[in-house]
Amino acid sequence: MKYYFAPMEGITLYPLRNAHRAMFGENIDKYYTPFLTAHYNFKFKKREKKDALPENIDHKAFSNYTDQIVPQIMSNIVETFVWAAREMADLGYNEVNLNLGCPAATVTNSGKGSGLLRDTDYLNEFLGGIFDQLREDDISISIKTRLGFSDENESEELMKIYARYPAKELTIHARVREDFYKGPLRLDAFDRAVRIYRECGGAAAICYNGDITSSSIGGAILDEEKVDKNIMNEADHNNDTLNKLKSLNSFNEISAIMIGRGLLSNPALSRELSGGPKLTALELKTYLQKLYEGYENYIPEERNVIFKLLEHWAFLDSHFADSEKYIKAIRKSRSKGEYFAAVNNIFSSCDFI
Repeated sequence: MKYYFAPMEGITLYPLRNAHRAMFGENIDKYYTPFLTAHYNFKFKKREKKDALPENIDHKAFSNYTDQIVPQIMSNIVETFVWAAREMADLGYNEVNLNLGCPAATVTNSGKGSGLLRDTDYLNEFLGGIFDQLREDDISISIKTRLGFSDENESEELMKIYARYPAKELTIHARVREDFYKGPLRLDAFDRAVRIYRECGGAAAICYNGDITSSSIGGAILDEEKVDKNIMNEADHNNDTLNKLKSLNSFNEISAIMIGRGLLSNPALSRELSGGPKLTALELKTYLQKLYEGYENYIPEERNVIFKLLEHWAFLDSHFADSEKYIKAIRKSRSKGEYFAAVNNIFSSCDFI
């Protein structure tokens, strides 16, 4: 089983990718960049281009970044996507990912991301154009999609369209756009979508995406024999989603799992899914130190570095018992000294879960 670190706008930037790869990357096969928008003037925003530059990659951690990092492209125009893909190829990347999943209104209102799913005729035309023009270029195209825009039944037509083109990999988030990131997963619709895709001749590798937040759930999908049986039994008892995941025929087709929020809350999750040891307090503290150092070089102002770290702490409080007042102190910190004093306090005062 392969594990991928999902793209998350403003979060999975190169300071995070470098820090995570150095400490926990052994069990991550690919890291996806936050999307780079391919603008009509054939230019990237400076901060987006900066995130993809090889000079900002820790080459000790990423021994083969051309395959280990995948730039994600946001576009709904053939010419701009092709230009962006070629720009990434010139930087040495072997794959780009087409974003057809972002649910943000600012994206979908302009007909990009999951907004492209509303017009299947144009989507088909768009995919035909990019695969035709890039066919002979030395770069692969993968696709990240949802099951539809507002109705999971839209997935049937979408899968028929995707099956026509030689994508390297098809990542399916088991929700529609209107779900955003909340609500129950549409696992039966996911199951049906994969079946239709294969029946229509789709040959791309299948990657599953959606709510993999613990080793008990994710491990049950394909690495069950590696996961502690006590954890499995507890998850079976308490988690109906787990039982549904285990019963889907389509999981035999899955070759990779893309994880986003799960890796933010537990940076060792892919290791645990692979049967390795659980995250320790010392590891998390060291990781947070590396993140701070990385962001310190990325962001010019100390206060903004702290604000960036607070985005990570929004996912981490569950690791600390009775931590409300200590988390509040971290959130109130406005200097490097205050921040690290508050962080040291929570690690020394709270039980690590």
